[in-house]
Amino acid sequence: MFGNKATTISPDQQKELITRHLRAADELVRARNFDGALEEIRKALNIDPKHSLARSFQQRILLIQKQTAPADDHKPKGPSQEEMTAMISQHFAVAEQMIAKRMYQDALKKIAEVYAVDPGNHFAKAYSDRIEQLILEQEQLGTKLFSREATAPHPAAEDIPGVVVPDRGSIEMYEELLKEAWFDGKVTPEEEVQLKEVRDVFAITDEEHAVVEKRVKTRSYIEALKLAWKDGVISDMERSVLDIMRRRYGITPEEHAETEHMVQEAKKGTKPRARILLVEPDKTAMVTMMKALQARNFEVVITSRAEDALQVMIRQIPKLIVCETVFPAGMMDGFAFYKKVQEHPALKTTPIFFMTDAHRQNIARAAMRMGLDLCLTKPIDIELLIAAIEGRLLLK
Repeated sequence: MFGNKATTISPDQQKELITRHLRAADELVRARNFDGALEEIRKALNIDPKHSLARSFQQRILLIQKQTAPADDHKPKGPSQEEMTAMISQHFAVAEQMIAKRMYQDALKKIAEVYAVDPGNHFAKAYSDRIEQLILEQEQLGTKLFSREATAPHPAAEDIPGVVVPDRGSIEMYEELLKEAWFDGKVTPEEEVQLKEVRDVFAITDEEHAVVEKRVKTRSYIEALKLAWKDGVISDMERSVLDIMRRRYGITPEEHAETEHMVQEAKKGTKPRARILLVEPDKTAMVTMMKALQARNFEVVITSRAEDALQVMIRQIPKLIVCETVFPAGMMDGFAFYKKVQEHPALKTTPIFFMTDAHRQNIARAAMRMGLDLCLTKPIDIELLIAAIEGRLLLK
C-alpha cells in the first residue's frame, strides 16, 4: 500500500544530506538559478521540516528572487522592500503590546497581517506558535500563567549591571534561536548573520543580546551538570567535557562552583518535571526513549499496546503522549488510539506526538492534518523529542 520500505538513515547522515543540499543551493544562487536553489532547499526541508537555517535560506532566496524579478508595468506596483519591512515591524510591535496585555486573540489577528505582507515570514510562525501556547496555558492554568515547578535559580542570568531584558515575546523567541545556535558549542558565521537579522527586525540591542546569550550559556551548562551528576559521580570524560564547555561559554570557576553546589542540592529532592506516556511496540526503541526521558527528570509510563495505554492513562493521566502510528496486525493502530483519546473529556486536550518511519511521510502528513501536535520521524532524534516535549509543555 505504501510502496517498498525505504532504508532509514541516521541523524548524522541526515545532517550530511541537508548540508549537501544547502551547499548545492548556495552554488545555484551564485549562478542565479533561483528555482534550482529552492528545489534543493525543498529537499533539505523534506529531511528536516523544522531546520531553521534551511528555512532562513529559503526566505533569503525568495527575497532575492523577488528583488531581481523584471518589473511588470501592467501590474500595480506593491510596496517596496523597505516599506514591507517597516509594515512588518509595526505589526510585530503592536502584537507585542497585545501579548503584554494578554489580548492573545487580537495578537494572532495582528500576526495574520504580517502573513498578508509576507506569507513566508518565519518569525510570524514563531510568534503564532508562542501565542497559541500562551492561550493553551491560560486555559489550563487560569490565573497561574507560566507557573512552573520550583527549580534552582540560574546563576548569572542578569550578569551585566544596569541592563534588564524586557519581558517581551521577541526576546524569548531570540533566546530559543540562541539555544539552537549554541547547541554544538559555537556559532557559525552563517548563524551569526541570521541572528543579526533577527536583532535588526525586533530591535534587540547589543546589551540585551549579551544578557540573553549569557543566560543561554549558563542554562546549557547547568543542564550538562545535571546530566553529569545523574549517577552521583562525574567521570573523567564528563569532567573533560565540562572543562571544554566552561572555556567556550566563559563560565568562571566561581560560577562553576556555585552552579555545581546548586545542582547537588536540587538533586536531593527533585520532583519529576511531567508524566509522559510512551506507547511503542518496539521494546528496544521504547527503552532507549524511556532512559533518555528519565535522565531529563521526566516520569515515564510505558506500554507496548494502544489498548493497554487507554487503561493506563485513566489511572495515571499524562501531560503528553508519544505514540507509534503502525502496530502489529490485530492491534489498535495509532489513529484509532488518537480518536479514543479525543472522545475522553479528561484527555482530549492532552498533546499527542506520533512516531512513524521515514518512508511513511504520507502518514505523517495525514496525522498533522488530523490535528496531531507533532509527527516525529524514526529513528527518533532524542534531543529533538525532548526539545519538542519541553516546548509543548512550556518547560525550561
